[in-house]
Amino acid sequence: MIASAGGADPSTGSPDLSALGSGVPAGGADLLVGGPEVEDLLRPMCREIVRCGDVPGALLMKLAVNTFLISMVTGLAEAFHFAERHGLDRSTLLTALDAGPMASTVSRVKGRKLRDRDFDVQAATRDVLYNSELVVAAARQAGFASPLLDVCRALYAETDRAGHGGEDMAAVIRALEARSAL
Repeated sequence: MIASAGGADPSTGSPDLSALGSGVPAGGADLLVGGPEVEDLLRPMCREIVRCGDVPGALLMKLAVNTFLISMVTGLAEAFHFAERHGLDRSTLLTALDAGPMASTVSRVKGRKLRDRDFDVQAATRDVLYNSELVVAAARQAGFASPLLDVCRALYAETDRAGHGGEDMAAVIRALEARSAL
């Protein structure tokens, strides 16, 4: 759980709450939350609580986390695309990635989806596109560049426009394949 210490948003009275992930993992959710009164209420359901400062700290922290998640999965899809274009075995690539220092729960789950071409939804492409747009908009509003997320956003938009918005975010590999076919 990531928390903003400021509690409720003064303009709405709503607590600063943001969830991490697309589902509740075993052991509870990871949640971004504001205010000790909300934290006490949600603690039994959460695996971890991280305080993020004043409102809207939890929301901005979620966007920062999503920046890493989106770019990581997009990079993973590009690694699988690169391997396939060079005739490398997808299972061997997954084994190498799982054995390396960058292995994580996300890379293992999405890597298996890419290896198996399994795009059953866990985190829908259209939702990832929406989150990419939120990150890019927040960056622009704060006056800084987000070149990596600009590219990711474009790839997820292409995947969505090609009719794969309801598929898992790993389906972003389809946009890479379409670009390579040109």
